[in-house]
Amino acid sequence: MADKLGVYVEKLMTTVLDKEQDDFVRQLAWDELSRLKVDIESFLKKNCFNEEDEDYVKTMKKLLLEKQETQEDTKDVNNK
Repeated sequence: MADKLGVYVEKLMTTVLDKEQDDFVRQLAWDELSRLKVDIESFLKKNCFNEEDEDYVKTMKKLLLEKQETQEDTKDVNNK
């Protein structure tokens, strides 16, 4: 799961769990993780999809898959 979190969040989590860190530093890391949680929740609520957005979701999935395929093709060409 750590691979999906990103380096920054992973470092914050490690800092919170590190008993050798000062309590102040651990609290700063905890506060930052809490702020990120609020930001992510806010984003998800603001951008949630309803059933009527189903066409939009299908279109976005199609575009993302096409973009991914294009990137993989470019990567294959660069590796040759």
